[in-house]
Amino acid sequence: MTPEENKAIFVRFMKELGKGNLAIIDEVCSPDFAFHSPNFPNWPRGLEGARMLAGAGGRLFADSESRLDDIFAVDDKLVIRMTIRGTYIGEPIPGFPKKGEQFSMGGVAIYRFVDGKIVDDWGIQVSCPTDTPWG
Repeated sequence: MTPEENKAIFVRFMKELGKGNLAIIDEVCSPDFAFHSPNFPNWPRGLEGARMLAGAGGRLFADSESRLDDIFAVDDKLVIRMTIRGTYIGEPIPGFPKKGEQFSMGGVAIYRFVDGKIVDDWGIQVSCPTDTPWG
């Protein structure tokens, strides 16, 4: 697959997830999927881990909206920068807002594709309450 094809796959993936279409995970993620994050070092692998990752937003954020700010692709890698805003409703996690607090979260992730499927996701998230000068 070309970098442009991987971009198109990823943009479609995000749009379908935004519509609540979790079946897209089986189509776009590899059975060998791995999420590598310093915030969640023991995340489950495979399609189960991809499904958990896709469903995490609904368990952590209310009234959230996501924006894909940048997307770059070279060879088998794709890099995105995104912004998520909403209300945090999850349990306490170091580096996350307090429950019920409005937040703005920036994220950068690197994805590796093999044969049109996401195999690796290296994600780094930064969050802060929206009432801070930088939120």
